Amino acid sequence: MHQKNTFKLQTDPADFSVLVSAMFTIAREMGKNMERTARAPIYYSAHDFTTTLLTLDCELLALAEYIPVLIGATPFSARAVKEYFQDDIHEGDVFLVNDPYTLDAGNQMADWCIVYPVFWQGKQVLWVANKAHQQDTGGGVPGGYNPGALDIYGEGLRIPPVKIFERGRERKDVFNLIMTNVRIPDTQRGDLLSMIGAARVGEKRVRVIYDTYGEETIHTFITDLMGYGEFMMREEIAKIADGVYHSEIRGNEASTPIICDLTIDGSEMTVDFTQSGPMSKAYINSPIANTYSSVYMALMTSVGKKIAYRCGGCYRPLKIVTRPGTVTHATFPATHGNCTNFVAKQIIEAVWSALAQAAPQEVPAGWGSINYWVFSGLDPRRKEGYGTPDFLGCSSGAGAIWGTDGWPTNGPQICSGTLYYPEIEVAESIYPIIWEKWEWARDSGAPGKYRGGCGVDNIWVADSDPEPIHLAYAAEPFDYAVAPAIAGGKLPQPNSKKLILADGREESPAAVRRTMLYQLRSGDKSIDYVMGGAGVGNPLERAIEAVREDVRDELVSIESAQNDYGVVIDPATLEVDLERTAALRRKLGEG
Repeated sequence: MHQKNTFKLQTDPADFSVLVSAMFTIAREMGKNMERTARAPIYYSAHDFTTTLLTLDCELLALAEYIPVLIGATPFSARAVKEYFQDDIHEGDVFLVNDPYTLDAGNQMADWCIVYPVFWQGKQVLWVANKAHQQDTGGGVPGGYNPGALDIYGEGLRIPPVKIFERGRERKDVFNLIMTNVRIPDTQRGDLLSMIGAARVGEKRVRVIYDTYGEETIHTFITDLMGYGEFMMREEIAKIADGVYHSEIRGNEASTPIICDLTIDGSEMTVDFTQSGPMSKAYINSPIANTYSSVYMALMTSVGKKIAYRCGGCYRPLKIVTRPGTVTHATFPATHGNCTNFVAKQIIEAVWSALAQAAPQEVPAGWGSINYWVFSGLDPRRKEGYGTPDFLGCSSGAGAIWGTDGWPTNGPQICSGTLYYPEIEVAESIYPIIWEKWEWARDSGAPGKYRGGCGVDNIWVADSDPEPIHLAYAAEPFDYAVAPAIAGGKLPQPNSKKLILADGREESPAAVRRTMLYQLRSGDKSIDYVMGGAGVGNPLERAIEAVREDVRDELVSIESAQNDYGVVIDPATLEVDLERTAALRRKLGEG
């Protein structure tokens, strides 16, 4: 017999409401501080970071969901600092870490994490952790993504837990060592100071709350918040029928499979990846922090999506099992630099696919894979370096959910709609590139009763002479299947990526995937098709008027309306032939 799930609030309800609002507001204010003070557009424009408060035991207390897949990795960074420095942690200390293989301290080396102990009346009471993507991490190529790396050393500077401020004073030698090993040191120093400044804002606000309520009340509140998160997640898991649900995400012959066995036992869930394939030669291998964070995200965007206060307690009913040496538990010195995109996406979708077998109405359909470059170099106009993913190529469509079409250009999945794309004019002002086209791609959203969100056609031209633009291939390398398509929904068409060079030569999608690293000159053109999301439900059940509106808005072609949805539309008037539509839908349904 399963144990009854119970929870009783010990904090005064009014105090609980105020304190939970205060803690989450602090996390958001830290993020706003980074937006206002950072120098890199990857922060102030794209918001590629996350800000969190953690308990002394390094459980998530409060968070701001800027980039969700980073959130579940911040406790790993804090635990690594706590374990490494032990009793050598003092007020005013600031720690930095990025290495995924030292004490499992990180998800990806490009995502540096500031860990900051919060003291009150001479005693540590909490942690603050800010994790943010960097413009450059050193290593073999600019920009932090090196598809040609042989091992982790080719991917960038490994930073184990290190103290960069000691008792409030900057350790200049350590700062100098780090900034000497990146390609844009002036800007990145400013960005790092922005992260530290945001952490200090969090510390200041937390101290005010402790001054107001006292340690005992806040300790009780933290216990209650974690208990609330655990109770609510157990309630949601218990709604799913007990059993073992199996899913597999596979790509082409060169890929390694992601295999998930998900067990529901009352109010507890076990996610087992031990049967997943070996580590990949591509730089997508997932360190354990990245795998945990991906599973957490999969859970919170499906069965846990209605939980109001997302905290570490939500993860307590969950057990994750992996096998070292597999693609879902990478070990030193495996390459991993693109793991937060792939295989994080595949891990999320493996969990979704398993859950969809038991609770299809609680699970989103699969999102389109993003299809982007990382470009870097020196802008000859501003005489400043730059390094960034092409965020406008990260605009895949979201999968549909029950009752709602997928959002267009909502990818990547690891952000779940939180990534901000730069306006074209802004992007052209800070990168030596001219965009010819960025528009929703017709027929990119997969058919369903609820249609997948659209992807885009993304075309840009280099305008960088006399400097080159360094390109690193960062798209999904193995054509992993999008999953799940739910209750008869369809899957989107695959991505396409090619280059047309100024001298007339063309690099096909196959050649681009094979070569991976390029130097472009002015006039060289990138042409990317970015896929949409998967559908939910039988396309023949989609409302006829919804299909007609999609055709009118050029989101769906007349051919797809007829072949996929069974809706016959006059190309001249865009009116529906209801009689022929009814007959065609009957015929397609019988087939």
